[in-house]
Amino acid sequence: MARKKPISVFEKYAHEYDLITNAAQRESYHAKEVEALISRFKPTKVLDAGCASGLTAMLFARRGVTAVGLDCSKRMIEVARDKFKSEKLPLEFRVGYFERIPRQMRSQFDLVVCLANSISGVASLADVRLALKNFHSVLRPGGRLVLQMLNYSSIKEGELFPIRATENNGIVYERFSERRGRKLCVYVSRLDLNSRPQQFEVFRHEFDNYEVDKISSLVARTGFNNIKRYGDLYLKERFSKSARDLVLVGQRPNT
Repeated sequence: MARKKPISVFEKYAHEYDLITNAAQRESYHAKEVEALISRFKPTKVLDAGCASGLTAMLFARRGVTAVGLDCSKRMIEVARDKFKSEKLPLEFRVGYFERIPRQMRSQFDLVVCLANSISGVASLADVRLALKNFHSVLRPGGRLVLQMLNYSSIKEGELFPIRATENNGIVYERFSERRGRKLCVYVSRLDLNSRPQQFEVFRHEFDNYEVDKISSLVARTGFNNIKRYGDLYLKERFSKSARDLVLVGQRPNT
């Protein structure tokens, strides 16, 4: 009998995602990051792969760029749709996996963004390769991919690497990662101080260790060219081995 895959913290607590990630506090500076991407690439239609509760897709749509948010979590998509249903924006949300993007989406986008380490939702390098092939296929010729992920090569073996800690209305979340050989483990703890007795949960997600050179090689092997590495989403800071984030930009060839 196959072992049932444990539910993700973001699936179980999709309604709390904005609290976990401090979305309200992030919106103003993330809007500047989105504006920088729009100024750089001038897209008319963008795919936000791993859209979660829809912040990035919404920011593109508010700037007049048609945006499609894609996420494998049905609950997260429900949250995103409910959040923005009253706004008249060129915006829609779909449930789907990076590895299995529908064929009818091919050659539909000028820009694909996969931000905030969303690629970690793909559990193996083999599936990352499928995801990248799909990102390539949904881009129009000349379109760009912007992939943002944690710089795993900066994490030492056995080191606990803090990602974020948040507290909202008596609910405390902590996220951290640990490098274990060829695997990277991400842990999320949730403490509800309002419940009696207090409720404490720990979630663990394990996936392949996506080193910088491996990801760069996969991006190239799936058909992208003009590949560049940055340390931020403004695409100004050059990537360094000590950088917290890796931002990879690749282009689908015009021919």
